[in-house]
Amino acid sequence: MPIQHPKPFHENFLPVVDGHAVYYAEYGQPRGNPVVVLHGGPGSGCSPTMLTWFDLAYDRVILFDQRGAGNSTPLGELGNNRTSDLVGDVERLRQHLGIARWRLVGGSWGATLALCYLGTHPKVVSGAVLRGVFLASEREIEWFFQTLQALAPQAWDQLTFGWTASQRSDVFHTLTAMFRSRTLKDCWDAAKRWGHYEESIMHAMAGRPLPPMGSAPERWLQKYRLQAHYLSNNCFVTERYLFRQARRAKDVPTIIVHGTHDWICPPMNVTRLARFLPRADVRWVEGGTHAASDPLIAAALRRAIADLR
Repeated sequence: MPIQHPKPFHENFLPVVDGHAVYYAEYGQPRGNPVVVLHGGPGSGCSPTMLTWFDLAYDRVILFDQRGAGNSTPLGELGNNRTSDLVGDVERLRQHLGIARWRLVGGSWGATLALCYLGTHPKVVSGAVLRGVFLASEREIEWFFQTLQALAPQAWDQLTFGWTASQRSDVFHTLTAMFRSRTLKDCWDAAKRWGHYEESIMHAMAGRPLPPMGSAPERWLQKYRLQAHYLSNNCFVTERYLFRQARRAKDVPTIIVHGTHDWICPPMNVTRLARFLPRADVRWVEGGTHAASDPLIAAALRRAIADLR
């Protein structure tokens, strides 16, 4: 039988700004302790499975899809879609809902966005949980698309199958060039390669065999096109900027959850960030990977969120 997810007690779109209508939904208790979830990607959108991290008898959980992602419209729109725009949307959402202070939960790219928001609006955040820290650096892009082939050679060979030596030497540039070609065939090819590579890395981290190279879900085209837009611009931030934002948020109670076996966002990201968040509670998940669906990571997330109540 299909899983029955909780229904929102309220859902709507933020008033349109810059041509974007941003979707949000609220779950749990209307008068509960408010917490907003910042999804990863960029471009992934929220999922009802995120609700399993919370106690809906206590929490007021707000899921919202960032510009161009999930149920927000126009889907995949790149115009007026930068990190500063998303930070503005998070704050507009808080004000729109009449919330004085709330907690943040952000994973992967969502942790990056959470840092940007924390440093800009520290006084309205009562606590934050950052999972699978991503610092939006060229070092991490090089790691994921090039160096990681040493740990997942089959996945990387599948990603770069049929390419020239020059194309294989700079995978990310090759993929972004395919998206920019504007031919649907190239865009679909790039999305399929990228999506299957990401899935394969997730399987490899968990010690499972590589998934078959099937057809690409329709959502992948817009998701990875949007992700390429952000990553090719270093997500419109620098590591130095993120560290400055962390310093500004040093008094906000923060828990960092990171798997020791995270191949997507290297664990060294946490040690780099923690220097600027000296009061943060760093919780290493032994054997944990990058996926929030990883049982070890999910359990650590539930504990961290409960501890910030």
